[in-house]
Amino acid sequence: MQPKGRLLRWIIFWVLVAAGFFGGKWFMRFLYPLHYADTIKIEADRNGLDPMLVQAVVRVESRFNPSAKSSKGAIGLMQLMPETADWIAEKKGEPLPNTEELFKPAVNIRLGVSYLKDLLQEFDDSIPTALAAYNAGRGNVRRWLDVKVWDGKPETLNNIPFPETRSYLERIYADWDWYHKLYR
Repeated sequence: MQPKGRLLRWIIFWVLVAAGFFGGKWFMRFLYPLHYADTIKIEADRNGLDPMLVQAVVRVESRFNPSAKSSKGAIGLMQLMPETADWIAEKKGEPLPNTEELFKPAVNIRLGVSYLKDLLQEFDDSIPTALAAYNAGRGNVRRWLDVKVWDGKPETLNNIPFPETRSYLERIYADWDWYHKLYR
């Protein structure tokens, strides 16, 4: 390794150590920002949800990128499938959003939070079950519960058959915990 490269690595290392030691909370807030905080708070409050949970969902779903689009066609900050967004909008008595509107943070957050609330109502206010359904689909989660593959509890996430959904819930819970530690 060249001396300049080694020196640069040491400088970066010590800057990170100093940031963690002297400004740990500042550094963690850098890693866990509150983007779209006003919109998230309004929609979370309107739906009786914890805004920090919604922040965690948005962080995991899109890393706060309003232009995010998955290979499966999920769109925007909360990674809504267009069909799901249409269903929620229709249920709320709102005009159906077009694809471009789903990239708008306010529209995506409003519909995404409403969808999460709908899942919570369907699954008896069970946050882990609603989050699993948000990721894997309500039909899959209903099947897991019916055949007792998973009991819907956070302590038994390892029983979820889809590795992606297990990982998703673990990340949401970790991020939600960090948001509470940093902003409450």
